[in-house]
Amino acid sequence: MNTLMTQTGSKGGGGLTPDAFARFLRWLSEDNELAIKAFFAIRKKLITFFVRKGCDVPEELFDNTVDVVVRKIDAGGEYANQEAFCYGVAKNIWREHARKPKPGPFVTDDIPSPLNEDRELLEQKLKCLEVCMEDLSPRSRDLITRYYQNQGRQKIECRRELAKEHGGENTLRIKAFRIRKTLHDCVNTCVAGLAQ
Repeated sequence: MNTLMTQTGSKGGGGLTPDAFARFLRWLSEDNELAIKAFFAIRKKLITFFVRKGCDVPEELFDNTVDVVVRKIDAGGEYANQEAFCYGVAKNIWREHARKPKPGPFVTDDIPSPLNEDRELLEQKLKCLEVCMEDLSPRSRDLITRYYQNQGRQKIECRRELAKEHGGENTLRIKAFRIRKTLHDCVNTCVAGLAQ
């Protein structure tokens, strides 16, 4: 069970607890194999839903959805269509998440605008970006380079081709997000190292 949770990215603590996870599987089916198949089908559908909504923490929202479903089951609720019920809960979880205030942009006199950023710092960031791009696998480097090249119609066509190569639009978005995060962290570490 814990191995399955690790494989799916579900975790204890603030997320999905092992006990809730086990109860969710039992609710899906008494047969372990059928329960696991149903779990993966529901998980894929809900994470796809969250990604389409532009969510940057789809696994976390999936865990929250399962927690709510388990609480409703424990309260004695009976639901004939398990997938539809999970989807309904997921929509509510998404609405709640979307209503939470997100840190917005702010401007103060003591924070330099990127436009006025120290030229030397910009040059350091560009050099670090080149180094970090070289550290990527050839496939990741190709993906992120092509993802951001071109403008207008050419950009749309290029991303359509990339989506075909990488298993669909949602998978492409997730991969691009992960590569951007890797590059962002790498550049920050590199710049910090240069400043020492």
